[in-house]
Amino acid sequence: MLEIIKKTLRTGCQTIKYPQVPDIAPEGFRGKPEFAAEKCTYCGNCIKVCPPGVIWLCEQKGEKRLSLSCCGCIFCGRCEEVCTAGAIKLTLEYELCAKKKEDLLSSIRSKS
Repeated sequence: MLEIIKKTLRTGCQTIKYPQVPDIAPEGFRGKPEFAAEKCTYCGNCIKVCPPGVIWLCEQKGEKRLSLSCCGCIFCGRCEEVCTAGAIKLTLEYELCAKKKEDLLSSIRSKS
């Protein structure tokens, strides 16, 4: 038992200082998807390829709304791959905590 304590004390602290010091996601990390409203053509390709089906399109009074729920998103990046307009980008954001599901919902609207 004493040997284990000695070895532990010699090794020192090996963990990062998270959350006091933010951890930077590595290059190529697939984080939260973000929409760019000005680029979106509302073609629906992202909806078709989304495995968990958390992207949907609604039309009301001639206005289109594209929505994404990060509650079920598996961050696979398929939506970004098929978006020919470049309207969806995966960010490095990974701290996605909220008290309500509605807080994890993002939407963009078409300009009428």
